[in-house]
Amino acid sequence: MGSGVRFGILTTPIHGAETPYGQQLREHRELVRVADQLGFDMMVAGQHFLGTELRYYQPVPYLTYLHGAAPRMTAVTGIMLLSMANPVDLAEQIATLDVVTDGRCVFGAGLGYSEREFRAFGIDSRSKVKRFEHGLALIKALWSGEKVDFDSPYWKVEDVLPAVQPARPGGPPVWIGGQSEAAVRRAARLGDAWYAPPFPSHDELAGLREIFLEERAAHGLPLDGDFPLRRELIVASSRREAEELARRRSALRYQTYRSWGLSGENTPVQADAPGIDVERQFLLGSPAEIVDQLGRLRDELGMTHFMFKSHWQGLPHTEAMRQLELFGTRVLPELAG
Repeated sequence: MGSGVRFGILTTPIHGAETPYGQQLREHRELVRVADQLGFDMMVAGQHFLGTELRYYQPVPYLTYLHGAAPRMTAVTGIMLLSMANPVDLAEQIATLDVVTDGRCVFGAGLGYSEREFRAFGIDSRSKVKRFEHGLALIKALWSGEKVDFDSPYWKVEDVLPAVQPARPGGPPVWIGGQSEAAVRRAARLGDAWYAPPFPSHDELAGLREIFLEERAAHGLPLDGDFPLRRELIVASSRREAEELARRRSALRYQTYRSWGLSGENTPVQADAPGIDVERQFLLGSPAEIVDQLGRLRDELGMTHFMFKSHWQGLPHTEAMRQLELFGTRVLPELAG
């Protein structure tokens, strides 16, 4: 069926403040340990601030902790809110993560969308694109191994040769998230890959992938790089069962995103479960059907990495682990390199 796909496991936050922190640590540690045994290559942690419904531990220390349970796996920040960050601080955090994982790190970054978060950092969200672009340029300069002179409206670094450098020369790969046409074009110009979120429909995803490749070609950039992809996925004994599980599990999750302010192009944020079109957004079915759907994403769109989520809000950990085991034993071996 062609070249192999690399698989990542999402350490999805599903608990709020009411859950003892030790439970979350135990569940995610077990998740990555078992994923490692099943042949997954990557562990992924995302970022939010001031979470109320969900508890996001910050990605760099959290991935460092989880890496102890699965040191073979690559740690992926998917994604960090670069528009709200100080790029000097973030450059040294990611460089440190790259060092402690012995070069097994990917820097995933994006703009962010929550006005609550921007207000908390004292940042005008209208400046987020410029802050992102200037911040990423400074991070790359700090990772270059050369003396840095950088002057922008937001940050200034004068005649500095940083001692904190990533394990890999030039730094880890940069995956840029986003789901609008502008975000995808930005990822094509500035990143090593576009990290596609799960929200666009299947048709929208294909269109955005074409836009990414078109923008890369226009700037003379390679077209054969990584294409890491998230899709919501439910594997079950039949497609009908998978569809019902998808509707049930996704309702609370999407309501949470909506309450945080996620909206706009290619974003399904309806207020109720019937508004979620699982047919157009999810991969669903038996193990054989899932293998076929993932194989098409690889062969038709060039997917190189697939990030799998087994945890959902309200789903017991034991059920999430059963989903992981089913995927890891019946789907992953058919597609992995």
